[in-house]
This record gives sequence, C-alpha cells and structure tokens, in this order.
Amino acid sequence: MKYIIELNHPKHYYQFKQVMLTLQSHGHEVKVLARDKDVLLNVLREEGVDYTLFGKHSKSMAAKIFGTFSLIANYLAIVRKYKPDVIVSKASWYGTFAAWLTGRKSVIFPDSEVVKLTNRYVVPLCTKVVTPDSFRLDYGKKHCRVAGIYEDCYLSPQVFQPDPSVVDQYGLQRPYAVLRFVGWFANHDVGQGGFNSEEKQQLVRELSRNMTVYISSERELPTDLQQYRLPTPASQIHHVLAFADLYVGDSQTMAAEAALLGTPAIRSNTFVGANDMSNFIMLQEQYGLLYNIATPAEAIRQAAQLSLNSKKEEWLHKREQYYSRVGDINAQIVSLLESV
Repeated sequence: MKYIIELNHPKHYYQFKQVMLTLQSHGHEVKVLARDKDVLLNVLREEGVDYTLFGKHSKSMAAKIFGTFSLIANYLAIVRKYKPDVIVSKASWYGTFAAWLTGRKSVIFPDSEVVKLTNRYVVPLCTKVVTPDSFRLDYGKKHCRVAGIYEDCYLSPQVFQPDPSVVDQYGLQRPYAVLRFVGWFANHDVGQGGFNSEEKQQLVRELSRNMTVYISSERELPTDLQQYRLPTPASQIHHVLAFADLYVGDSQTMAAEAALLGTPAIRSNTFVGANDMSNFIMLQEQYGLLYNIATPAEAIRQAAQLSLNSKKEEWLHKREQYYSRVGDINAQIVSLLESV
C-alpha cells in the first residue's frame, strides 16, 4: 500500500516515526508531507527525513484563512500525482479533505477532546479515527482505541534510550530545570494562554535559586531571559528532558513528554480545569506523573517546592509502573493502518 503521512508539528514526526519505519519494513511506500511550523523542518533535516513541503504555518487568523486555499491546492496536486491509498495525520483538515475529494481513505489520530475543528469538520470526513483508550468522546463505528497515549510511540523504553552524552556535549549543568513556553498561534489555541512575561521572569528567579534553568520558547524571549535559552538542537530535546530534574511550562506536548521520561512535570495553561483533556488527567490521577495547575502563580509555588526537594527517583519509579501496564502502541497502530 501507499501511505501519505502528514506532519504539522515536531511531535507528529516523533509519533509516527516508528510507524513509518515499520510500514516500510513491511513493504509499503510512505511519503512524508510537512508544513513549515515551529522547528519541524529543522527536526526532519537533522533526522535525515526525506519530505515534501506543502505549505507554511500562518500566525494571524486572516493569513490562516487566505492561506488555506493555497495549502489545499498544493495538497491536492501532491495527492493526485502520488496516488496514495491512505492519508494519515494527527487530525488534519487538509489531509482528510484532500482524501475525501480524491476518493482516498484517511485515518486521523486525535488525543484532545476540546479541539472543535476536529470534532466538527475533520471526523465527519475521515475513514477511521484512532484515539487513546482514555479518550472520553465516542465517534461510533469508525472509532478505534489503542492502549496508552501517543507520546508512548517515541518515548517508551522499547524505542527510546536516553543518551547521557547529550548533557555533557552541550554543557548542561545539573541539577537543571527545563521551561517550555509556546506561542499560542495554532487554530485550537485561540482564546487560550499560559505564562505571561512577568510570570516567566518570576518562575526563572524562583528556580534559579536551586538549579540551572534552560528555556525553550516559540516566542522571542525578553532580553533578560535570553541567557537561559536551551543550547541544544531541537532533535535532542527528549534526551535533555530525560535527564532534567524538573519541567515547567504551558506546553501540552512537552509536559506529557517530560512526565513519561520520569521527570517531575508541571503543566499550567488555561486548558487545565474541569474539561481538561483525558490524557493529562490520566497522567496525574492514575499515575501521579504530572501536575496540571490552572494558575501560573500556583504553578510557580509548586515548582519552587520541587526545586528544593528533587523527586527524580520517585518519578522514574512511577514511569516504570506506567510502562509495565502499556503494550506496544506502535504495533497496535501499524495493525490498524494495514487493515484500513
């Protein structure tokens, strides 16, 4: 079979990396489509991945609307030339719409119940929806569930071994904390937010008393925080997180990644609350791997406490317990894709 795998975020690449390799080892053809967003293209180049660019990410709503037409036109041209059997994406409207227009099958992998675009426009067009088994919504006959969450695709002990030489190579000073601040440019981020500039500065001041601080940020950092920028390339971030003693940020993805790597993790943004996403609730309530904290002030207080008393060994034990209960999620996904 011929597959298109669409990537719009670095996480998408890592989520589908082992799946793509396995599909190819089974004799299938895989074509990677990528959009220029965040550090995705840097990651693909660093990893030596052959990809086709189908468009750029736009930050303003007006640019998003007008850019949609060129993205769809580019996508359709690629689909008509390559003639895939299946288009696979995280939950892309572009991929599912192009598949629907050209009579192809499409499979999406959402893990966030709160993204209205997915629920309203993407799910109705796709052939199959695959979600973690903790996912609260039910999409009927087209809905398939897999054990675990999608970060397991690239962080489980079966596929990822942290490399301590990365810490030495880039001169990271332990104990250290990794802070991640996102740009809040995505469609599903409209009306949402995390740490403001003052809160970022306060967080750095608190943590710097007890550990070295490194920052990864989508937005330009204030001048006084530039010195804390993480010096490692984007492709090494999981090794950096694995040896960190603390993670704090408003990122969704990196919070889950840090937790699954056995690093005490704090996630704080406006998504946190009664209607929060099931994967984050599960990591906190079932496994104690993550703090979901709605207010930045409370997140800063919790981070300051953790910086005084590192719980790294405790988190690594929790990680072992988690993975003792989760099977091979990549094998589950490959099986589903081969049966579409």
